[in-house]
Parts: sequence; C-alpha cells; structure tokens
Amino acid sequence: MINKIAVIGAGAWGTGLAITAARAGKEVLIWARETEVVDAINNEHVNKEKKLQQHLI
Repeated sequence: MINKIAVIGAGAWGTGLAITAARAGKEVLIWARETEVVDAINNEHVNKEKKLQQHLI
C-alpha cells in the first residue's frame, strides 16, 4: 500500500489533492515553485488562506 505521495504544484488543484490525501492518512509532500508559498506551507501550514493539516510537508 502506498503511504507517501508527492504533489507537484501548490495551486488550488494541488492543494485540494494534498488535503484529500492527508485526510486519507497519507504522508504528503507538496512541491511549489514560489518561495513565499513554500514558506507559508512550511511555517504556518497555510496556502492562500486555506488551512492545511499539520502533517503535510
């Protein structure tokens, strides 16, 4: 069974996919190009006002 996934892109679709996978118990890595998006996800667990689960990387 796959327990880790990576999502390339942290836009609306990538964020939604990452949230869905995390809620299903997967360990998720989100890849984003923009430094400010990466910092917000890593430090505040927020992507454009959308609160993310703590275990999203």
